[in-house]
Amino acid sequence: MKVLKVRTAMAALAMAAGMALSSVAMADITGKVNLDGKPPEAKDIDMSAVKECASQHPDPVAEQTVVADDKGNLANVIVAIKKAEGQDLPGDPPSEAAVLDQKGCQYKPHVLAVMVGQPIAVRNDDPFLHNVHSLAIDNPAFNFGQPNVDPGRKVDPMKVAERFKIKCDVHPWMSAHVSVFEHPFFAVSKEDGTFTIPGNVAGDEVTLVAWHEKYGEQEIKVKVSGGKAEGADFTFKAAAADAGDKANSPVDVKLASFQAKADPKAAKACCENCPTSKAAALKAVAKATAEQPQASAK
Repeated sequence: MKVLKVRTAMAALAMAAGMALSSVAMADITGKVNLDGKPPEAKDIDMSAVKECASQHPDPVAEQTVVADDKGNLANVIVAIKKAEGQDLPGDPPSEAAVLDQKGCQYKPHVLAVMVGQPIAVRNDDPFLHNVHSLAIDNPAFNFGQPNVDPGRKVDPMKVAERFKIKCDVHPWMSAHVSVFEHPFFAVSKEDGTFTIPGNVAGDEVTLVAWHEKYGEQEIKVKVSGGKAEGADFTFKAAAADAGDKANSPVDVKLASFQAKADPKAAKACCENCPTSKAAALKAVAKATAEQPQASAK
């Protein structure tokens, strides 16, 4: 009887501990991303050379590099928990597919966050040809055409964490950014700058990383207690847009180095058209080319 009572007591303690853990584990992290200062003037996209695209936009369409309102709310910022060394961030990939759409000769959304193993579908709402060209290096790359309206073409789920671009070889202004995570604790800021990371893992403190294609990365420590997170707001400096080469170079430099080893001339030509990291990417090409003397002689 004594043994049974001890086991029952231990089970009750374990259940109580489990309940306490789950209450913390289900805490949501909510926050906001702000832009301090006047954002750079958004350039209008010139679609005049493609009548099918221009006809869908009676008013000029601005680039989506920096999307901020007059209150400084910054959209398209990816915010995620940074996995600490030895930390386990459990979670199954969503069964619902992440969707990248093509509408009005633009990728929507401009910034997409997915989890390793999550289904991905690419739609085409335009009744004419688009090309979907993934520039992934560590994950399965894809490059295919969608000549007409398509409710969703499946692509292979991503296998490892990576950030890469997707472009359209038919319409050069079209681009999207994809971030792949090995856990489900991430979000993308909305037009009002807000974001919500659902179901945070247990812990008194976590590190959040925010990434923007023009302003780079920031890290902050966030306290999690009572089912809420404190201090989960980010502020980017508008003036930092002038340092776009440094802010976004990890993606473009990695791609440039990869391309240069195969075809230095083509890689250089590609980098000349890089809108955010031209200088850094060209430097990477020069370095990679110097390390491949036979390739550079072609």
